[in-house]
Amino acid sequence: MRKILLILIISITFSSCYIHKLSYGEGAVEGYTKTDKQHNFILGFISEETSILEEIKNEKNYEVEIKMTLIDGLISFLTAGLYVPTTVIVKK
Repeated sequence: MRKILLILIISITFSSCYIHKLSYGEGAVEGYTKTDKQHNFILGFISEETSILEEIKNEKNYEVEIKMTLIDGLISFLTAGLYVPTTVIVKK
């Protein structure tokens, strides 16, 4: 039982390391930063559109960071993967 609990604690702790960072053009040059949540369902196979990405569709230079924070991982774990939130950060 203790081994299972230890494995659970370690997996939740390291789930915050999940980060994708994408730069387009010269990256973030204006100093603008906005954070939003992306809502995913059924282990991330179904996603809602993120309104924050609509703001940058005509931009030439920007940076997008998609990560699963510790809280996002905890929510995903508690819902058994039915709801998997991620945090999206846009910098331009």
